[in-house]
Amino acid sequence: KRYLFRWEVLLIGIGILSLFSNQKKGFGIILIAVGGAFYIRDYYELDYNFWQLFWPTMLIIIGFVIIFHHHRPRRHLHKVSQTSSDFLDEVSIFGSSERVINSDSFQGGRLTCIFGGQKLIFTKTKMAPGRNEIEVFALFGGFEIVVPDNWKVKINITPIFGGFSDKKMFYSNNTEPENELIISGTVIFGGGEIKSF
Repeated sequence: KRYLFRWEVLLIGIGILSLFSNQKKGFGIILIAVGGAFYIRDYYELDYNFWQLFWPTMLIIIGFVIIFHHHRPRRHLHKVSQTSSDFLDEVSIFGSSERVINSDSFQGGRLTCIFGGQKLIFTKTKMAPGRNEIEVFALFGGFEIVVPDNWKVKINITPIFGGFSDKKMFYSNNTEPENELIISGTVIFGGGEIKSF
C-alpha cells in the first residue's frame, strides 16, 4: 500500500486516462513520464544523478510530443457556443472553448483557464453603463477577447512569466466614456490579448 497510494500513481493514472482522449494524448504521455520517473526513483531508491537524468529526459519527451502533435492532422478541437447572459463564469481545464456573447447589458464576469484556452467574442454585445470588470486567471493557458472597436478597455493584469496585450486594430472616436471594460487578474506561464474587428 505504501507504493500504491502515492501522488506518482495518481499522475500515472490521470496520464493513462488522458491517452484515451483525442485532445490530451501528449499531456498524458508527459504525466506518465513524470509520475513513472519519481515512482521508480523512490521504489528502487535511486538518488544518484537522478536530477541530472530527469530533466534532459523530460525535455526529450516533450520535444517528441511537440513534434508528433505538429505533424498530426488539424482538427476542430474546441467547442463554439453562444450565450445572452449578462455575467460570465467560464472555466476551461485541459481544453479550449469559443463563446459568442449576445448580451444587451454585459456586466463582466470571471474566466479561469488552466492548460487550455478561451476565446470570447463581444462584437454583438452591449455593455452595461459604468465600470464592468472581467477577472481572469490563467495557468499555462490563455485568452483571446474580441471586442467592438468603440469599447473602452483597460488592462490591469499581473503577468508571471506571461503577458496580456492590447491588439485592437482600430480606436473609434465614438467611444462612450461612461462605459468601460476592465480586464484584471493574473496569468502564470500564459497570456492573452484584446482584439477588435
